[in-house]
Amino acid sequence: MKLITDKLLKFLKNNKIVILIIILLVAIYYQYQRIEYWKKQYHDENNINISLNDSIKYFKNERNEWVAEKQTIQTSLKQMEQMNNKLNNFQKELLSRIKEIEKKNTIIAAALIQTNVKIDSLLDKDIGGQITIDTLNKKINFTNSDTIFNYNIDVNNVIPSNPNKTPSIFFNSIELPNKQFINFYWKNDRKKGYPVAFSISNSNPYFKTVNIDSYIIPNIDKKHLNPNFWQKIDNFFFKNKDIVIYFSVGAVTGIGIASLFLK
Repeated sequence: MKLITDKLLKFLKNNKIVILIIILLVAIYYQYQRIEYWKKQYHDENNINISLNDSIKYFKNERNEWVAEKQTIQTSLKQMEQMNNKLNNFQKELLSRIKEIEKKNTIIAAALIQTNVKIDSLLDKDIGGQITIDTLNKKINFTNSDTIFNYNIDVNNVIPSNPNKTPSIFFNSIELPNKQFINFYWKNDRKKGYPVAFSISNSNPYFKTVNIDSYIIPNIDKKHLNPNFWQKIDNFFFKNKDIVIYFSVGAVTGIGIASLFLK
């Protein structure tokens, strides 16, 4: 027994550098994981605050459509309920709707959108409207049909036959065709931990998105669902950390046993 102990001590003495390197690598890996964990905690908390106070950003996409973008609230439903005093009325309504759906189905993502239609200083001739004058019935008809604004309007009593009669307008129909494209995606911001953002685009310029808030479950993480090269390496070590430890310990033990029997 003393012989084995002496040889083991001799091996440890002669291979101090190799052992120290292995121990150092394991320590660095665990320290890195610890830093990543706290970094994620910081990013999550910071991104929640940013999401709650974020304002809508407007820009035009490649299709020349107006896009409204805002960062998504990414947290657990329980934590969102605990932050109720930090939510504005629109966000509280989003939370209320999510809780209603959660009674029947599990939410992955949800959004509440408020859109206003505003027509300002529009002349029918500017958009190619057609006019039909009916002098017999004292009526003028205005019509238009295109991709952004459809209407059919009758203006009655436009030729005053009686000064006591007030001209009137009868709206047969007004249509504002619109296509909305809704998109959830990871913002390309590594420093903030790739937060999820939400955008909505309208094909009709008369539609303007004036308020949006969205929610997504916290496990939708780019690091695990769409990792880059370094994140793939990190994920490999994280998933196989036990194997890495066993391999490192086994390597040291194997070298030690081999040294005992070969020397």
